[in-house]
Amino acid sequence: MKHPHIPAWLRRFLDLSAEHRYYPLVVALIAFISTTTFSFPFVLVLIPAVLVAPRRWLIIGLLCGLASGIGATVLVELFHHLGWEMVNQRYPDLLDSETLQHVSEWLENYGLIALMIIAGSPMPQTPALLLYSLVNPSPPGVLFAVGIGKTIKYIFLAWATNRYPARFMEYR
Repeated sequence: MKHPHIPAWLRRFLDLSAEHRYYPLVVALIAFISTTTFSFPFVLVLIPAVLVAPRRWLIIGLLCGLASGIGATVLVELFHHLGWEMVNQRYPDLLDSETLQHVSEWLENYGLIALMIIAGSPMPQTPALLLYSLVNPSPPGVLFAVGIGKTIKYIFLAWATNRYPARFMEYR
């Protein structure tokens, strides 16, 4: 199975900045940008970031979870103000998505708890954030739910990467 790799420039950037004391904040900024733009799965950066600076796995996991929570809150606010029509114009296939239907049911039944579970799981969280933004969203609730879910997920992945680095070397 071929694993996706991060771009060479990003790998060099992580290597060069790993010794800097602000390295965990740099990785957290990448998590924020990844969550806000939903352009790439942040795990592709998290694993190499921990491999480069394994002693910082815990602070990287904590800060990246918080940054993802903040990014999700910004994204929900953007979706809320853009409205369904503009999102539908840009992503017409999203309405027919099976994932969207499942997420919609979960959010209807469980609200922020569902958002926390989705954020901590491998499921894509952007459809859940989109649906949640169309109801009466609570920005502090999103920050809390996604922040907790992503923090748990990222701390676990960072710990596993630090504890069993050989298993994750192919991501580098």
